[in-house]
Amino acid sequence: MRSRKSESQNATVKSLLVVAYSFIIVISLFGNTLVCHVVIKNKRMHSATSLFIINLAVADILITLLNMPFTLVRFVNSSWGFGKGMCHISRFVQYCSLHVSTLTLTAIALDRRQVILHPLRPRMSPTRGVVCVILIWVMASCFSLPHAIYQKLLTFVYSKEKVRSLCVPDFPEPSDVYWQCIDLLTFILLYVLPLLIITAAYSTVARRLWRRNAIGDTTTAQFAVQRRKRRRTLAMLLAVVGVFAVCWFPLNCYVVLLSSQAIQSSNALYFCFHWLAMSSTCYNPFIYCCLNPAFRQELRQLLGMCQRRGRGGVGPVLVAPPSCAPCHRAAWPESRTGSRPSHASSHPSHASSRPSHSSKTDILSVEPIVAVS
Repeated sequence: MRSRKSESQNATVKSLLVVAYSFIIVISLFGNTLVCHVVIKNKRMHSATSLFIINLAVADILITLLNMPFTLVRFVNSSWGFGKGMCHISRFVQYCSLHVSTLTLTAIALDRRQVILHPLRPRMSPTRGVVCVILIWVMASCFSLPHAIYQKLLTFVYSKEKVRSLCVPDFPEPSDVYWQCIDLLTFILLYVLPLLIITAAYSTVARRLWRRNAIGDTTTAQFAVQRRKRRRTLAMLLAVVGVFAVCWFPLNCYVVLLSSQAIQSSNALYFCFHWLAMSSTCYNPFIYCCLNPAFRQELRQLLGMCQRRGRGGVGPVLVAPPSCAPCHRAAWPESRTGSRPSHASSHPSHASSRPSHSSKTDILSVEPIVAVS
């Protein structure tokens, strides 16, 4: 009777794990792929900060593809069945994605601080942004290599039908000291320290944004618009950092305490903490959509295009209908009229009949995905 009850409990736990992790995998892949598509497709969103946003999405996609499915199967089967190579790769991807995310969030915070505190200095160019992204991945890979190298695949043969494999850390002697030091240094240098830098950077930015002497605010209306835009951007970035810090804190603390032998291993705790950490990969797209009007606008345009294509005929559409013409809005529509003064002056009624595309509206709507201007 007890064996049947334990088997039913194990089946229930396994079903919950499959549903929980499958939900995260689907939402993360869809949301982060959508973020990359929206940012890359629209040239007016191309900036250094947008590169960092894409970098966060790519790191989340990697950990979703190369860590979550393998970890889920290991949880369900209580065995590692993907060979020695994936034992090292999966561990490397988990730590590398964590380090890439923390370093990218730090780079975004420092870039925002530079833009807000020194608005007259040149902003980071996309070329410098690419260099920073490459540097972030190199640093994250170097810090993650020890965790990937010192992994070992243990195989236990109970019978011809029952074989169990485990992917476990295998640090050199003294292994306990080595394991404790590397986990503690990783936690301090690549989690606590970056979050302290981010907190200090955004604290100075918040104090500056709440002042009333903003450069270029000549009227009360302009000041109100600028302040709302900057506060919204700051709220979005703080939400991204806060969600990441809260989701990864329990798992990081658990690993540090476990390596220092302060607590005993618990499968239930590890499952909960690991799921919470992995769930951080699917929150950012919702944060962008809720707190960034530019991203929300581009997402609506993309969904509108998909709906119009779905309503079309079976065959290929060679000529777009008139209602689909404004699928791509010009970033600076007044530049065309400026380059053709004779044409613009000869048709004043045509320009006045389209008030929805005034220069003021387009200038306010054209901004990077998290730009603060």
